Amino acid sequence: MKEPIIDYVPQNKRLPYQVAAGVGVAFVVGLIYSPINTQYHYTSFVPVIERDTVYVHKITTLTFPAKEEKSEVDESAYGSRSYGWEIRKMNIHELRKTLQGKGFRNLDKIDLFKMRRIWLAYSYESMLMNVHHLTDFPVSMIYSFFIIEATTSGVETELWRKHANAGGVKALKNQKSVTYKTREVIRGRDKYIRAKFMSASTTEEGMKLWAGVLNSGRYADCKKANYKMKGIRLYESICKCVYKSGYHTDRDYKFRASLMAEFWELKKNHYPLKGKRDEF
Repeated sequence: MKEPIIDYVPQNKRLPYQVAAGVGVAFVVGLIYSPINTQYHYTSFVPVIERDTVYVHKITTLTFPAKEEKSEVDESAYGSRSYGWEIRKMNIHELRKTLQGKGFRNLDKIDLFKMRRIWLAYSYESMLMNVHHLTDFPVSMIYSFFIIEATTSGVETELWRKHANAGGVKALKNQKSVTYKTREVIRGRDKYIRAKFMSASTTEEGMKLWAGVLNSGRYADCKKANYKMKGIRLYESICKCVYKSGYHTDRDYKFRASLMAEFWELKKNHYPLKGKRDEF
């Protein structure tokens, strides 16, 4: 019986590595020459066990080099810290005439201090929006706290004008500080004490330090407001949470909530109309 002929094929032990290398090169070449140029601003991962959604705010791009995400912060908004200071000597008639000349509306029955706040809200809005972008707190809340902590009767305090401290922030570790007399509520009573406050060199630095305080863990739950509520109830829930979390000792969080409502009322009823605003 004739024996079958068996062809011997030598074994190539490096074959798996060569195949893997070829696949890798093909992937890179395809990636470089692919027309796809997609940015995924929010990538959602849904774990099977936890059945929860995690949002990753990192930009993934198929272009080289990677493009940077445009910031929402307006770097040009850090301007004067003396808008109210500059009009402080105007009486009610002079200020009304000045604001009307700039296009502000419905001022006939507005008192002097509210007209000052109209001017402050308009002048500082872009800056306050920066803090909103940095913290995710409503801009109306930022306005409310700014008016209470950084102004008196519609005129900026020294703490704000000279030290860029918009939120009445106490001295921070490894930061410059300044001492001022301040009112605190201790055991239900007003007490005037000398306290150390944060002092910044520039407006931008001060805003970012304030945003850092608002971004601390103690206020995290205050950003999770129930937005099914509307108007003053929503504002009170936010201000109450910030108060309970220890931002200030004054118990009157409802007054802060009223200033949140005021911010939108000022924009709606008193700001110059858009075409007029563009003139100055």
